[in-house]
Amino acid sequence: MGLTVGVTEIETTLVRRALSFLAGGPRDSVSLIEHVCQMPGAPRVVAEQMAIALFANRPEFARDAGGQWSLAPEPAVERPCRALDTGRGRDELEALSYVVVDVETTGMNAFLGDRVTEIAAVVVRGGRVAEQFQTLVNPERPIPAMITALTHITPQMVRDAPRFRDIAPELLRFLQGHVFVAHNAEFDWRFVSAEVARATSRELTGRRLCTVRLARRVLPQLRSRKLDSLAHFYNVTITDRHRAAGDALATAHILLRLLDAARERDCCGWTDLERLLAAGPRGPRRRRGEVAMPRAANDDTTA
Repeated sequence: MGLTVGVTEIETTLVRRALSFLAGGPRDSVSLIEHVCQMPGAPRVVAEQMAIALFANRPEFARDAGGQWSLAPEPAVERPCRALDTGRGRDELEALSYVVVDVETTGMNAFLGDRVTEIAAVVVRGGRVAEQFQTLVNPERPIPAMITALTHITPQMVRDAPRFRDIAPELLRFLQGHVFVAHNAEFDWRFVSAEVARATSRELTGRRLCTVRLARRVLPQLRSRKLDSLAHFYNVTITDRHRAAGDALATAHILLRLLDAARERDCCGWTDLERLLAAGPRGPRRRRGEVAMPRAANDDTTA
């Protein structure tokens, strides 16, 4: 019995890793097995056999004629809370599309001269990652050494990068029509809003969702809602920490899991989600006397 339990746990872990990995798009057997089984340099023949043995008979996965593995299309399941649109803006969560944004910056204050050095946006649609946008940005000002130490973005890297005004039209098209999501969304929203206003004189508007706030509501048992903590909890790999693309993609995968947790709390529409987020803080409280002031950029309280 003990062996059976161990095998089941291992299989569950491998399946969970595969689900997270394939959410980013189709992969061949070699890259799938290298990631899932942590076997860098796996021979193709061995990887093919292992992938088929592990995933061929599981309904969550699909394999095309070219040998590419992907997530199987989800069957339409009738939920008790369908048809929630009553004309009052109550959209089903699975019908919404989200754009998960992460910015790297020269500092913490968007309105006192700090600028964006890198931005990434990941569109989540239909329960999976659909599109990605990422670029370095010339901030037109120096990058402090402490920021370079955290992000590894150097002045030389951004010297020939486009300025924000050069990428603004494409970025705005990418943001259009989606719920704006970020880990500590107020920070990213402030910077993107300030840059858009400076570049185009336009005001950024729309729905916003913060994965830190959502995690507080649906994961009250966790003491930390840092990106690293949530990634560890959900077994999400962050490929390039403190870089916009790596953090945004990890946040996108975490968002999908948080939305599933919200649905378990009867959140089937945007209004339900707003009500959950407005219900007040949950989880560990601050110690008496601890002030909720912004921290230094390298303190990394939630990012």
